Order: sequence, then structure tokens, then C-alpha cells
Amino acid sequence: HDVASLLGFPGKLGMSGADVWERFLAGDIEAIRNYCEIDVLNTYLIYLRYELMRGKQTRDGYEAGCRALRQALEEESRPHLQAFLKAWNGVSPQVHP
Repeated sequence: HDVASLLGFPGKLGMSGADVWERFLAGDIEAIRNYCEIDVLNTYLIYLRYELMRGKQTRDGYEAGCRALRQALEEESRPHLQAFLKAWNGVSPQVHP
């Protein structure tokens, strides 16, 4: 979460890994799935930035990857993905590559 936030990405939204077991016991598989999908989005964005910082991705390539993900999220109607997009639009990076 900290790395994602430092890079200007939303990080975790409301649920953490510590909540998964209780949610599982409660049968709330949808919440677990949503949590995992948010984790994947953050991980992908961190990976894009990592590739940029180590010189394996150009600035244009990095920005294109971010734009493509934003576009895909804009086409989604699932609330947790819309919340991720809204949070992403509302944060600014504290670390610049």
C-alpha cells in the first residue's frame, strides 16, 4: 500500500489482507475477489513504474500503459473498479521517476 501511494496510485481501498480470513468465514467471497482485483491493479501500475525507472520502458510506453488501464476502468461498471479509478484520479505521486 505504501509503495502504491508513494507512486501516486490508490493502494488498498477499505480492506486489507488481515480482513480476508474473516470475510472468508463470513462467506463474503465477492469482497475477497474485489480486494484481490484492486491488489492486481496496484501491482500492475507499480510494475509499469518499475520498468520505467529501470529503463526497460519509455515514458511514452509507461503513459500508454496507464492510459490503457484508465480506459479499461472507465468502461467498467463494477463499483470497486470505479472506486479505484476515482481514487487514482484523486491522488498525486510523491515520487517522480
